[in-house]
Amino acid sequence: MTQAQAEKIRRKKSNTSGKQKDRTPRKSKDKNNSKSLSKTKKRKTNRQQNQFNKTREKASPLMKQRQTAPVRKSKSKKKMKQKKQSKKQKFQRLITEIAAALVVTGTLIWLGSLFFFSIVKVDGYGMLPTLGASDTVFVSKQRTIRRFDLVAIETPNGKGISVRRIIGLPGENISYKQDRLYVNNEEKEELFIAEAIAQADASNSYYTDDFSLYKLTKEHQIPSGQYLVLGDNRPYSSDSRYYGLIDKDDVIGVVTMRILPLHKMTKF
Repeated sequence: MTQAQAEKIRRKKSNTSGKQKDRTPRKSKDKNNSKSLSKTKKRKTNRQQNQFNKTREKASPLMKQRQTAPVRKSKSKKKMKQKKQSKKQKFQRLITEIAAALVVTGTLIWLGSLFFFSIVKVDGYGMLPTLGASDTVFVSKQRTIRRFDLVAIETPNGKGISVRRIIGLPGENISYKQDRLYVNNEEKEELFIAEAIAQADASNSYYTDDFSLYKLTKEHQIPSGQYLVLGDNRPYSSDSRYYGLIDKDDVIGVVTMRILPLHKMTKF
């Protein structure tokens, strides 16, 4: 083998070795590139998976709410029905209680009106200025009758119930002279009509016309169980001067209070 041939062989070997050297790093580079690509893909997939998981977690409560919404609606409907039923029951109970209370109070008032008291509406203008027409008064059936008491009576002429004032008691002699009341020849002052008497005196007239018990009844004394009554509106009142004495049985009771109208409520 000559030297020239040996050099050619060396050159070939060196070329082949260089080529091999050049090829090996390319392969390693390709491997490195593929590894980096796979890593980036994995990262992307991991990110996508994480995002998907997050969106799923966010969406899960909404899905739960959607799933539980009809259940809640049904529960709320049941509660509303229960509330309505309870309100109806309460309202019915209230009505029954009010009705029972009214019945009880009505029966008590009725029983009381039979034995203890009565409510009377004033009819007419015979008791002015003390009581006006349509005033409502409370009448006690248990009080004893005294002079100048207001009493509710059943009028003898059958015109219903009226309120008048007791002037004469059983066993007394009554007379009026010049606007002065005399009981058994003793003067009694009528303070409840003092102003009206003064006005009549100023106009040279009498508020109560003169009369005597004897002229009315042909009796010198009021019989037992009877009373002489007059209205406070003497010039226009119909009373014992027109229909005579009042029997005790016709007296409903003593007027103790005006209850209506409310702004005129007074105790007698």
